[in-house]
Amino acid sequence: MISRYKKMLLGTMSMSVLLLSLGTSTFAADVSEQKLEVVGSGLRAFQTPLKFDDIRLDVKQAQSSQAETMMTVVDGRGTDAGYTVSMSSTDFEIEKVINGVLEKFYIPASAVEVTTAYKGPVTGAPIHFGSGQGTLVSQLVLSNASQAIIQARPSFGGGTHQFEVRYDLKLPQTISKQDGTKVGVLQGSYRARFTYKATSGI
Repeated sequence: MISRYKKMLLGTMSMSVLLLSLGTSTFAADVSEQKLEVVGSGLRAFQTPLKFDDIRLDVKQAQSSQAETMMTVVDGRGTDAGYTVSMSSTDFEIEKVINGVLEKFYIPASAVEVTTAYKGPVTGAPIHFGSGQGTLVSQLVLSNASQAIIQARPSFGGGTHQFEVRYDLKLPQTISKQDGTKVGVLQGSYRARFTYKATSGI
């Protein structure tokens, strides 16, 4: 009887050890390395249509015309390099037939002053221009040479940001003929070409 009990006990102990062994078995995990690549989408700037107010000619007083647009700058490069938006302008030109001859007359680009104001981010962190994170312009006199109107310093400006751009044109008392002769302001539609560039850095 005792011998049979020992056999049963040994059998139970053996089973317990076997169960414990099964309970502590380990399994190899399936591990794979994942890679995510973020591709920059470039730098670009665009604005809403620009149209100056019409001027009713009055030679007795100073006259001006204004235009306002909303400019959007998108910096999706992911480089934190900062950027500069610059612009230049041709002179405002009009063609007139004088004594049967087609002649050109010009209002200089310098008749226009540009002021930029930050309206805030659409995406990305705000740019704090007052804290040295960028530069805006106030009453910048336009010229044929390209000049900066918005600058975001490196580490700032990523994402999409909006700026109000105001153009103030002061109509001069005289305009220039193609040969340089000064004449009084002529009525009609004057045209100029504004060129904008968005470049990396400041």
